[in-house]
Amino acid sequence: MKKKLYSLLFFSIAVIAAHAQNWLLNGNAGISAANNFLGTTDTKPVVFKTNGAERMRIDKTGNIGIGTTNPGARFNIQVGSNVSLTGTDSFLLGSLNSFNLAFDNNEIQARINGKGNTLFLNYWGGPVWIGNHNSSFVPAVYAAKDGKVGIGSSNVTSGYALTVNATSTLNGINVTDPADNYSIYCSKSGSGRNAYFANTSPGTSDATIYGSNNGYGEGVYGSGNNAAGVFGYSTSSIGVYGKSGSYYGIYALGGGGAYSAYINGDIYATGSYVGSDKTLKQDIHDFSDAMTIINRLQPKQYQYRQDGNFKLMSFPQGEHYGLIAQDVEKILPGLVKETKFETKLANPDADPRSSETINFKALNYTELIPVIIKGMQEQQQTIEELRQQVNDLKQVLLAATNVSDAKSNTEINGAYLLQNSPNPVNGSSTIRCYVPASVKQAQLLVYNMNGRLIRSFPLSNGMYDVAITVGSLSSGQYTYTLLADGKKVDTKTLAITK
Repeated sequence: MKKKLYSLLFFSIAVIAAHAQNWLLNGNAGISAANNFLGTTDTKPVVFKTNGAERMRIDKTGNIGIGTTNPGARFNIQVGSNVSLTGTDSFLLGSLNSFNLAFDNNEIQARINGKGNTLFLNYWGGPVWIGNHNSSFVPAVYAAKDGKVGIGSSNVTSGYALTVNATSTLNGINVTDPADNYSIYCSKSGSGRNAYFANTSPGTSDATIYGSNNGYGEGVYGSGNNAAGVFGYSTSSIGVYGKSGSYYGIYALGGGGAYSAYINGDIYATGSYVGSDKTLKQDIHDFSDAMTIINRLQPKQYQYRQDGNFKLMSFPQGEHYGLIAQDVEKILPGLVKETKFETKLANPDADPRSSETINFKALNYTELIPVIIKGMQEQQQTIEELRQQVNDLKQVLLAATNVSDAKSNTEINGAYLLQNSPNPVNGSSTIRCYVPASVKQAQLLVYNMNGRLIRSFPLSNGMYDVAITVGSLSSGQYTYTLLADGKKVDTKTLAITK
């Protein structure tokens, strides 16, 4: 009996001693944080298992690994799958059925019940630094605590939401668009410029804005509803410069009766053309009485106004010559157009609400040229008719003189030969001659430049008008001779021009 009591006593003491060195499943009391701990006192790791499989390990250096037996950092999770919108993934904060945050090797995904959600970084304040730029100690993207963003540096410019800090080796912004959409779209309301580009270097010769198109579209396209589509200004050089290898350097399109381009100042061009092909026109017909139109025009001498806002229209100074649009409109209304000038075009920095509209009439001087040409043609026709009348009068006077001379010449028995008219001749001409009754046989002979007889006309007594057609004859000098009873009465020269 005594022996059994000793055995029970030793067993109780052993149990108490054992419990004094172990952690109980239902908790321990009276432990010391300095002396009591879970773990090892040698180089062995602490391993945590469930269902006989290792789930977590703390190695001898203190690195904690989940899903790996060889953690390489203070906390190392072995990724099992990539982040998705619905999976449990490798690292999860929150509930799958509510707001949660998931991680894997290189992804951070904010979610809410299987859908993507907003990811807040330093939502309550402080800047955000993303990436490293060009292996130097500057961020690729920097978001300041007040919302301003810097690209390529932590430098952010006051008054701007985005500051791009380009370097000597990197351009500012590159936007590629493989689809048929805008590469950059800017939209704003209210006053002020939608986009402003400035080159502050006084020594540069490069364009502030350069547009290039490898297809069939425009390099730069500007459109304005109530102002200029493209406005160019320069104090000492070119305001707008356009260049094209095989198409248009600058193409401007106006609509609704507006001008495609309004040039405030002089224009210089090395060449100028206007579409005038027959295929572009219809209802084509001649017009007349151009001289009547010209005689009704009233050319004036004048000076342009330079007072008030008229000076913004940049009219040339000094004396000028031209027509008054209101006068021309009464005669040729199609050459006059109602026009307006907005003073804001000459001063785009001014408040557009203070702009003044100057209404005036513009004149198409170019279409006056055909009227002038037609007038010159009509005038030339009148001159030719008067010239012919003068020639006819000269021939009548010459004929009277030749008749008098012939009648006084007794050696040719009263026969005479007159100069052909017209002379020179291009189509046909008339040779007048007289054969008196005393002549028994007469002929009119025509010779070429080599003296060869080419035409012969037998004549009887009386006055003759011999018609000479030169269609088959070449240009040059010819002679014709009147023979009366075998004697030469006279020889004259006939000139043919073609």
